[in-house]
Amino acid sequence: MTTYSHTITLDDSQRSALEAALILMIKHCDEQMKDGPKAPYWSQKKCCQEMWSDLMLSVPQMTSTSSFCR
Repeated sequence: MTTYSHTITLDDSQRSALEAALILMIKHCDEQMKDGPKAPYWSQKKCCQEMWSDLMLSVPQMTSTSSFCR
């Protein structure tokens, strides 16, 4: 099976929104599986947890600096 890897660049606001969306999706999947694991929620939760973990481990790169510090 062919798989692809994707790299994206997020600004601070986008990162915060993505983190919130992943957490909401994980909670949603938990609610849907309160009676036990079922598709597609189990795999979606696992993917969201992996993405959230990647997001938490990512190292931010500074893209601009303030010119007021001169």
